[in-house]
Amino acid sequence: MEIENENKCVKIQLPNGNVVDILCPVLVEISKWIQNDTDKPESGGYIVGYQHEKTGHISLENVSPAYMFDTKNRIHFDIRDPRHDLFLKKARRHKSYYMGVWHTHPQADPSPSPVDWEDWNATMHFDKTGSQYIFFIIAGTENWRIWIGDINTGIITEGIECSKNATGIYYREGK
Repeated sequence: MEIENENKCVKIQLPNGNVVDILCPVLVEISKWIQNDTDKPESGGYIVGYQHEKTGHISLENVSPAYMFDTKNRIHFDIRDPRHDLFLKKARRHKSYYMGVWHTHPQADPSPSPVDWEDWNATMHFDKTGSQYIFFIIAGTENWRIWIGDINTGIITEGIECSKNATGIYYREGK
């Protein structure tokens, strides 16, 4: 999906037929860390959001930024700064919960590295989220992609953006 800084959300189809809304603050914060310069290191953080009780849809509403004490270089990032935990605690007080992780890659169209896959598979077994899914976002220099881990099945699949009409309005398939 193309990186856009506009005041928009993105809708992604979930494996169970529901939808995840990736809200504007998530896209805006991640876009600040895009590796569009050779001096910019890989960066990342946590994703927070919630599952709607009545519809089962999910909203990803914010992300923690990369902080000073995280491990960062051109092709590696590791969450180390204690402020990420403070970010999660503050989010919980506002009924927003850990939903996954994001990071950048210095590629136009990012692909998960073997290290990413290993980390994501471990995350599937040890992390608990506010839903049955865990989300993994990688932002490249021109596009971003999202993978969705189903905690119940252990399967990780790439998320696909829902259909939009010519004016950018999302619509239900078959209608």
